Amino acid sequence: MNNQVYWNIDKTCCFTGHRNRDLPFSGDRRKQGMKCLVSSLQMYIEKAVNDGYDTFISGMAEGVDLICAEIVYNLITRKGMDLKLICAVPYKNQGVKELSNPIDQYVYSMISRDCNNIVYISDKKSRDCYQKRNRFMVENSRRVIGVIKDENAKSGTFQTINMAKRAGLELNIIYLDKNPVFYLSDDSEIFIQNSGAI
Repeated sequence: MNNQVYWNIDKTCCFTGHRNRDLPFSGDRRKQGMKCLVSSLQMYIEKAVNDGYDTFISGMAEGVDLICAEIVYNLITRKGMDLKLICAVPYKNQGVKELSNPIDQYVYSMISRDCNNIVYISDKKSRDCYQKRNRFMVENSRRVIGVIKDENAKSGTFQTINMAKRAGLELNIIYLDKNPVFYLSDDSEIFIQNSGAI
């Protein structure tokens, strides 16, 4: 991790989205619906790269934030793309305190170790550290890639998307409720393949 990293805001994209509990199949990536969601996020991120975006900011929460950070990390490490990955962490020790899944813990530590920079919004967890983190991401980006389940005004994702709209950022939002493909079970996948629909 570099102590100081400067990036071009006009070429920066940030991520927002729900935690695993609000994703299809509670974020279980072995399920077909989640595979479709991860593929959709991959396409949005690669489109951003093709559009000239070279810096990505992740809030590093489990769920969409970590999935997107991992996609960017893989583009850098496996495909050799010249991209920057910035971790906007709401408070120190977030990974230790919030991540219970060993795979998420591993991915978090790997990305934290190898990212270009970590920005700690607060030393300690506070009531508004997440909102401040979201504001930091919006103020330092020109595009948002997001995943939202419903338009619950209390969700941090909804508030971040609205903040980005007001700031005039370009939005690439996946609406889970409008895309039944994200809720395909493994049985649905078999049925579709056998029916010749794919």
